[in-house]
Amino acid sequence: MDMLKDKFVKRVLFLIALAVLVWLLWALRSIFVYMAIASVLGLMASPAVNFLERLHFGRFHIPNVVNVLLVMVLMIALVAGVLALIVPLVSTQADNLSLFDAAKAKENALLIYHNIINALMQYGVIQSPPELTTDYIRNMDFSFITKFLDTVVSSLGSLFTMLFAVVFFMFFFLKERHRASSFILSIVPDNLEKNVSDMMEKTRQLLSRYILGLVAQQTTIFVFTLILLLGFGIQNPIIIAFFVALINIIPYIGPLLGGTLLVSLSMLSNLSMPINELVPTTLWILAGFIGIQLFDNFVTQPVVFSTSVKAHPLEIFTVTLAGGILFGIVGMIVAVPSYTILRIIAKEFFWDSKLVRAFTRNI
Repeated sequence: MDMLKDKFVKRVLFLIALAVLVWLLWALRSIFVYMAIASVLGLMASPAVNFLERLHFGRFHIPNVVNVLLVMVLMIALVAGVLALIVPLVSTQADNLSLFDAAKAKENALLIYHNIINALMQYGVIQSPPELTTDYIRNMDFSFITKFLDTVVSSLGSLFTMLFAVVFFMFFFLKERHRASSFILSIVPDNLEKNVSDMMEKTRQLLSRYILGLVAQQTTIFVFTLILLLGFGIQNPIIIAFFVALINIIPYIGPLLGGTLLVSLSMLSNLSMPINELVPTTLWILAGFIGIQLFDNFVTQPVVFSTSVKAHPLEIFTVTLAGGILFGIVGMIVAVPSYTILRIIAKEFFWDSKLVRAFTRNI
């Protein structure tokens, strides 16, 4: 009886400890996000650190810590340069938004609406304007613009915390990159050492290819969007194109957000333009962006996914959708790399399974 009671108590304590652990992991999930971002940046920076590590002047080799610091300083300088380009855009758009008050926004929206309705009536598409839409625009609350700015400002504190944490983690990930693999291999059983070693090497290779492919994909989006904006004489085209390419990293939702951002910033940059010129210009920009997205979906993305993670588009869509349902936007971004790691683990340790062989035959 006492033994059964002891077992019951141990199981209850185990379940309580497990629940506390799960709660703790969930409560500290932001730290794991920071570590994941630092790991990705570390993968991108490790080739440069390895290159500097191979350099030597006679018998003198640059210390590993110095190599890591040099690469990180270069990356921080690159980020600082991007921020230096962003500040003028933020300042300009803030000035535009300060003039773009709620009353003026309603007037402009109604004016654009009436111009579109008049054009549709002129070509016989509709016979009379729908009054319901006009009333909806009159009652629309445009104060969300200022609320959005307040949210952005309040998020700056969290942003700086994230930057500091990512830099801190990244430094030690790069500095101890060789020791981490050795430590992992030292604690696994001898009969699994080769599997774990192959798993880490394949993970590094596939994730490196995926990250480089992702950079190439977003660079293509950036260049095409920049050409589009330059063609229509939009102000601050480099920064707008950069933001659009950056948001495009988010699967499926990113292009929608990027298109909205592109149209909004293009209109804000040309508020002085007459309405009859502003609307056609905006529509042409939107059409051009749709063309860029079609090129990305049918040309760039298949190349990136087939050569890097080697997964079927249906797998990518399903995994991304599941990541979004479980963990939101962050889940959508990390879904493909996480799925790739799970496939590699399954191949190394569960190759006897027919299902595993079906999903991992290409890696």
